[in-house]
Amino acid sequence: MVRRQTMQIEAEKRAALRLTLIIIALLLAASLVLTALMYRNYSTADHRIKTAETKAADMEQQYKKVSMELAEKQAIIDANKATLGKQNAVIDSIVPKMLGKAAKENEIAELAHAIYQQPGHVITLAGIPPDNVLRRYRTRIDGKPHSYVLVAGLVDGKWRLYSNLVKNQED
Repeated sequence: MVRRQTMQIEAEKRAALRLTLIIIALLLAASLVLTALMYRNYSTADHRIKTAETKAADMEQQYKKVSMELAEKQAIIDANKATLGKQNAVIDSIVPKMLGKAAKENEIAELAHAIYQQPGHVITLAGIPPDNVLRRYRTRIDGKPHSYVLVAGLVDGKWRLYSNLVKNQED
C-alpha cells in the first residue's frame, strides 16, 4: 500500500511537471511569436517614419507653393479692385453728365474706355442716352491710341451702353 501511494505521488509529480513543462513551452512559443511581431514592427517603423517625413516635407513644399500662388493672386485681386474702383468712379461721375448732355468729348472717351474695361463691356443706364454720344471716340491710354465706339441698346426693358474697341496701336 505504501508502495502504491509512493507510485501515485510520483505519478502526480510527473503529471504536474508535464503540465508545467507544457505551460512553459506554450509561454515560450507565445513569447517567440510576440518577439517576432515586435521585431517586424520595429523593422518597419523606420520605413514608416521615413515615409511620414517625406510626406510632411512634400506637404510643406506644396503649402509654400500654394501660399505663394495665393499671395500672387491676392495681389492681382487687390490691383483689380483698385482699377475697378477707379473705373466705377469714372463711370459714376461721367454718366450723369452724359445723360444731361453736359459731358465733354474727352470725358466720354474716358467713359468709353472705362466701360470697355467692365465685364461684358457694358453698363446699365438710368435713361435713354443722347444720340450725339453714340459714335466713335479716340483716346490715349498709357501713350497708346485707342478707338472706341459707343452703342446703346434696350435689353429686357433697360437701356445698356456698350463700348467696343475698334482700334488700338497694335492693330
